[in-house]
Amino acid sequence: MTTELPKVIKTTEGEQIKGLFERPSSVDIIVKSKKYGNMKFVNKPMNNDIYARMGDAMKGEGINLDKLTSLDGLKVFSAMYYPAMKVIFPACCITPEVIDGVSTDKGKLCIQDMPMEVCMELFQQIMEASGLSEKEELDRKNI
Repeated sequence: MTTELPKVIKTTEGEQIKGLFERPSSVDIIVKSKKYGNMKFVNKPMNNDIYARMGDAMKGEGINLDKLTSLDGLKVFSAMYYPAMKVIFPACCITPEVIDGVSTDKGKLCIQDMPMEVCMELFQQIMEASGLSEKEELDRKNI
């Protein structure tokens, strides 16, 4: 008969705690498009400041997400996704740099010039890289 030893849980304390929260490393995100091919974006995951600003920017009042028509889909994009992208992309996209505004710098992408399909895929992948995928949300809720 074997007996199991109790699980030892490491306790981190003092200055060691800061080491747990060092800046996350960047991640490569490949956005696949039938029209434009594969596009590589280097991004850093979102932090608490970006989460908060994204939440402030999104306005979903008056939109019933359970009964969306095609017109409602445009409302969701304009009221929720696009304002969130205007916060997330400039804060997270390292290469190429994505800005909310106009630039003549060839190394910078302007959000308003990016096709919606590219924006949506990039948005989704940044959310996943930041721990905000649907699966992770269900795991947090223990569903």
